[in-house]
Amino acid sequence: MDSRTERRRSQFPRLKSWRRNTAGNWQIELRNFRLTVFHKPRGWSAVISHPAMPAPAFTRDNCGSFAEAQMAAFDLLTSLERRGPTATPPSPRSA
Repeated sequence: MDSRTERRRSQFPRLKSWRRNTAGNWQIELRNFRLTVFHKPRGWSAVISHPAMPAPAFTRDNCGSFAEAQMAAFDLLTSLERRGPTATPPSPRSA
């Protein structure tokens, strides 16, 4: 990761635009991407949607904390931005 991306990644959890949605999950909208971090019985996870995406993209694994899920969401977001939102999202089970 380049230094700019590292800086963005370190600042990502502290962005002031994180809000709770009507379901009580944490959500943020960046460059038309909607990132939602939510708690599941086995841990935290995140999903990213975009109007041009055919289906939402989920983070691969359950995360042990909210902060880990935020970082996983950021990593998935940067991956989607590199490929473009119209590309098929990666499968949550692929490694």
